Amino acid sequence: MVTLNNQQIAEKNFDEFKRAISKDLIKCQQGEIHSDIIVHVDRPDGTPRFTYGLMGSGSRLKASCVAVTSDPYNGKPCFDVGVATFEKFRNQGHGKLILEKSIDELKNGLNRNGINEFHIELKVDEGNEASHRRSNNFCDEPIDKDRGRIYYKQLN
Repeated sequence: MVTLNNQQIAEKNFDEFKRAISKDLIKCQQGEIHSDIIVHVDRPDGTPRFTYGLMGSGSRLKASCVAVTSDPYNGKPCFDVGVATFEKFRNQGHGKLILEKSIDELKNGLNRNGINEFHIELKVDEGNEASHRRSNNFCDEPIDKDRGRIYYKQLN
């Protein structure tokens, strides 16, 4: 069995989301706060998953952000967040943009359901310098792990 690293998982999710959109296999909604992103909510294996997409011209997906419920952190709900950007659109700020807009949308939906405080975690592999810079600027608590770092941020 091949074990994927965090970047490979994010890229695989991106490719599957892009394919599902292009083949009209899923229904997406426009963001409630940000009209330039799309949102898809599902429950694979019974676990809530929130997928956000930053669209380019036509049906081209520039970047995506996926948030999946994770184990609580410091007694609060936590979401494992992964960000991926289509190769052509990398190093243009789209990863940062989809992360920020996705968090706004997630916070809005959770607040509506009575969840006012939660954490996000961003797992970044060694060598993924762009993701380390983005995560370091966005989050407030980095924790070193064997093959990378987990960045946490409390949101309220």
